[in-house]
Amino acid sequence: MSLLDDLRRLREDLVAMERQEASTLAAIAPAYGPSASNLLHFIAFHRSNHPGLVTALRERGLSSLEGCDGHLAASLGAVIGVLEHLEGQPPLPNPQPAGPSHRQSLELQRSHSQALFGPSADLGSRVIMVTLPAEAAHHPTLIPELVEAGMGIARINCAHDAPAIWQRCIEQVRLANQATGRSCRVAMDLAGPKLRTGALPEAPGVVDGRPRRDRYGRLLSPARLLALAAGASGTVTTSGAESWDQGVGPADESVLPILDEGWTLLEPGQRLRGRDASGRLRELQVMELGPNGVRLSSQQRCRFTAGLRFVQEGGVGYVVVAPLPGLPGERLLRVGDRLRLTAAPTEAADAMSCSCPEVFPFLKLGESVVFDEGRIRGVIEAVSAEELVVAISEARPRGSRLRADKGINLPDSAVSIPALTTKDIQDLHVAAAHADILNYSFVHSAADVEALHQHLAHQGHGEIALVLKIETRQAFLNLPRLLLAAMRHSAPVGVMIARGDLAIECGWEALAEIQEEILHLCAAAHVPCIWATQVLDSMVRHGTPTRAEITDAAMGARAEALMLNKGPNITATVQTLQTIAACMETLLPEHGRHQDQWLSCLAFASTVQM
Repeated sequence: MSLLDDLRRLREDLVAMERQEASTLAAIAPAYGPSASNLLHFIAFHRSNHPGLVTALRERGLSSLEGCDGHLAASLGAVIGVLEHLEGQPPLPNPQPAGPSHRQSLELQRSHSQALFGPSADLGSRVIMVTLPAEAAHHPTLIPELVEAGMGIARINCAHDAPAIWQRCIEQVRLANQATGRSCRVAMDLAGPKLRTGALPEAPGVVDGRPRRDRYGRLLSPARLLALAAGASGTVTTSGAESWDQGVGPADESVLPILDEGWTLLEPGQRLRGRDASGRLRELQVMELGPNGVRLSSQQRCRFTAGLRFVQEGGVGYVVVAPLPGLPGERLLRVGDRLRLTAAPTEAADAMSCSCPEVFPFLKLGESVVFDEGRIRGVIEAVSAEELVVAISEARPRGSRLRADKGINLPDSAVSIPALTTKDIQDLHVAAAHADILNYSFVHSAADVEALHQHLAHQGHGEIALVLKIETRQAFLNLPRLLLAAMRHSAPVGVMIARGDLAIECGWEALAEIQEEILHLCAAAHVPCIWATQVLDSMVRHGTPTRAEITDAAMGARAEALMLNKGPNITATVQTLQTIAACMETLLPEHGRHQDQWLSCLAFASTVQM
């Protein structure tokens, strides 16, 4: 079969797909008609196995059809027309698939991006989404700074905090828009049926007094302890020492609440002895005494818990540790351990409750369970409606600690529960009324999309923009159907590549391939895409990006938007990301300032330099 015959057969596949999905196309909203047709063309084209086609087209000096996702039928038809002319063959009278041209494709992508993201989504401009921390609700300058820096979407996660915090953040965004004259939209994430570990009893509080030592273990300075009488207030001033407030000491000083009056019998230079939380004998030295407490030091590391008693050597003075704030509970898991995930709250030492036990009936023996973003893995050994027994197969050599509210992923399991939870329906009353965009978590099926639109229509908010968060393998495989279901409605639609959960669900090795496929599918549907999870994460948290993160951000600029998580250096990170994205945008052929001149070529001299 000749190259021309191969291309004609592919075009017939596109027409056949249109006929096969005629009822689907008939239900599409008019604004998405050309996009839905092109998406079906893309699916038909890539369902066909055509090895060597790209190479054959390039060898003939023709378009390889790579990069033609948004206008596939038109580009395929143009290549066929050129080949027919070259080979002197007349066009066949077969039906031709109807699809947008290259120019129409660009216009559809632009209009859909602007409908979703607002005026900040001009052609070639990448939008930056930022997850707002709870403190933004009461921080007077943070949100205006972010808007000025280039934040185009403020993201609020309904899985955290409360409606009062959400509404205050939204008010701050609206005020910042007015003050800066810029456009920043509000996106709110519905939490969805996220599987998480349940609450654990608090562990006893501990104060850790640690001496400073050099790399050889030699003592540099002793542990310093500010032992304050429980309930003390005000300032304590000791002879020759600076003031110290209750609960606040120098950076190298640990604050230790103490009980009773035994500490008032102490004098500087005296020594106390007792056993710390590890059971080891420890020695403390009295440094200074004040009206509200005493300063102590130790050349040994000391861990203090409530009730521990340290007694003066050869005297009557003593200190007793007061009750301390509890620490988050945890389970220490080693390879070979069994962990029971229960439907009901539990305090058993080998068990934890689960936030969504509705998934238990869908699980099978031998399937994988992943905890805390892949840090702990296990295999299902037993399952019932009330309990799941997991044998731990991967953990750190000395064990890994699992705390409450950590994610649980089921990469091998075919779980089929509604994406819209009772909490989501309650949160919709706030989100639909105040947000510009709804981010739909753990959406899996077309039925999930329809369910949310029904609730929105019932509340009178049927036109609110919707972003489908692709977080599971099932959602990834169903993405074409999810897009077509969303296109039944005229409301703006987008896709978020939630790479954190996707990597766990599909495997780290497959993530690169999967995110590429999602980008191509979205381009075929002219649907804006958001590149999310750990974008410039080191810079957000520590102030400096890694080289790999710079490259990742540059690759992410192929999407219409990039999402940053919250962190102490978020404003500077927004500015950096905007610079990276702007540099990459000029490489796109459709960009107004695109040019094919490269710095290394411009720097090339006519004389050879040795």
